[in-house]
Amino acid sequence: GFAIPIAQLFGARDYSDLRRHVANAAWLCIAFSVVLTITTVTLTRPLLVLMQTPEDILDGAVIYIGWIFASIPFIFLYNMVASIMRALGDSKTPLYFLILTSALNIGLDLLFIVPFKMGILGAALATDISQAISGGFLCRKFEVLHMQKGELAFSKRACIRLMGIGVPMGLQCSITAIGSVIMQWAVNVLGSTAVAAVTAASKTMNLLTVPLESVGTAMATYSGQNLGAARMDRVRKGVTSALLIATVYSIASALILHFADVAVMSLFLDTTTEVEIVAMGREYLFWNSVFFVPLGALIVWRY
Repeated sequence: GFAIPIAQLFGARDYSDLRRHVANAAWLCIAFSVVLTITTVTLTRPLLVLMQTPEDILDGAVIYIGWIFASIPFIFLYNMVASIMRALGDSKTPLYFLILTSALNIGLDLLFIVPFKMGILGAALATDISQAISGGFLCRKFEVLHMQKGELAFSKRACIRLMGIGVPMGLQCSITAIGSVIMQWAVNVLGSTAVAAVTAASKTMNLLTVPLESVGTAMATYSGQNLGAARMDRVRKGVTSALLIATVYSIASALILHFADVAVMSLFLDTTTEVEIVAMGREYLFWNSVFFVPLGALIVWRY
């Protein structure tokens, strides 16, 4: 959300105000990350208990999500810098570092879990470390902005503009996340088998729907830059193109899930022995894939 005013200023070629907004976006991210980290780490176990997480997986869930919450500052760092670079028209560098993060995460997962036998804690630490390293390197590479005197100072006007777009987008995502938490609470009541099924199916669905979110992210930058340049004709053309891309991809993804859902789920579980989990996961995936086309349209319009 903070990247959208920056993209608008980039389109308008107002580079001084752009740098001022970048600096204030950083101050806001630091403040938000501190508050969120302290709050979520403190409330990890109470929230999981409130969600009726099955007893046999509660301790492991507390360890994993607690350490993930502890890395919120690194998540803010990576996403803020990557979003600003996209706002300035550089989408390749964040992609390269995302690939680096993924590869590093997988490597550390294998290292911590297999030879070091750190279990769930190892999986969480692998995610934290890879996020921190990627965010740090990306920040060092971020040389496109050279702050002038006074541009690093706190600006009430810039913060109001940033939060005017960032907070509604954050709440928008929060509403979806709260819905997911409520759904997870309902699934937890059904027991560990249902939890495993929905988890595996969700990972499968996320794997296929990430490109839709990417189209949406591209539209946020594209629309912001063209709005700043007062080119609404290009915004309209972009929306039409994005809707076409999202629709074609959504139909293709739904077909892939229809014929290859078990094969994709085999990336996350043993489909030959966990038959009940697979059956539940397939049902979950089918009803989600039916709505891929409206989901794609929603994402494009929303961004």
